[in-house]
Amino acid sequence: MKKILFILCALFAVSCANNQSAQSQTAEQSNIFTIDSSLPVTKQCDMEWILRYEDKYIKALHERAAVEPSECDVLFFGSSSIRRWKSLKEDFAPLTVVNRGYGGATLRDLHYYYDTVMAHYKPKAFVFYCDNDLKPNSKTNITVGELFDLIRLLFNRIEADYPGVPIYFLAMKHCQHREAIRDRQAVYNSLMREYAEISDQVIYVDTCTPLLTEDGQIDASKFVDDKIHLNEKGYADWVKILRPMLIK
Repeated sequence: MKKILFILCALFAVSCANNQSAQSQTAEQSNIFTIDSSLPVTKQCDMEWILRYEDKYIKALHERAAVEPSECDVLFFGSSSIRRWKSLKEDFAPLTVVNRGYGGATLRDLHYYYDTVMAHYKPKAFVFYCDNDLKPNSKTNITVGELFDLIRLLFNRIEADYPGVPIYFLAMKHCQHREAIRDRQAVYNSLMREYAEISDQVIYVDTCTPLLTEDGQIDASKFVDDKIHLNEKGYADWVKILRPMLIK
């Protein structure tokens, strides 16, 4: 009798197992999908924004560093307002100057490209200008406080690598294209002016005021058509202020 009960229990267990297997197969079949078309998906590398000028401007910096002498009087670096300064060598002759600016530069990727920008150069002075971290309605914007921290970190690094070499900070210019953030630019310039007062190497240069009219409006006659970059007249104002400092 016990043997018969054991056999019946075994048969019942097998039956349950078969039912569960059948149910599992049915569930698996119900989870099979057919994709008739695909949706485009863009995977953006976390470093893509930093590396956006790698094949253009950064490549040019590498190429110039290979042929330019390491000894120079002044190393200019920063964003396109430096890169586009075509008369730089003539404006500051007889000083030996090198232009290490590149278009679109921000403080964030200048930290990343620090070694590339500085390369093998041994300047007697630095001149810096960059205004791309603050833009109207930009997804890449940072706060004025964050920008101030980034530039202090950059200048601290330069001071450690080039002790005693002065760093001339050119104030962020107001322009029609970015007039909406003029207040933020003014706060940033004010912070940098105060920072220069307590720094042993940083010199604040007011390159903003000369580009304004007597009533404080932006002088459009000193900018090219994009209303961001300077024309010859605008650069001449910068030279008028900066040249005596560098010659001295």
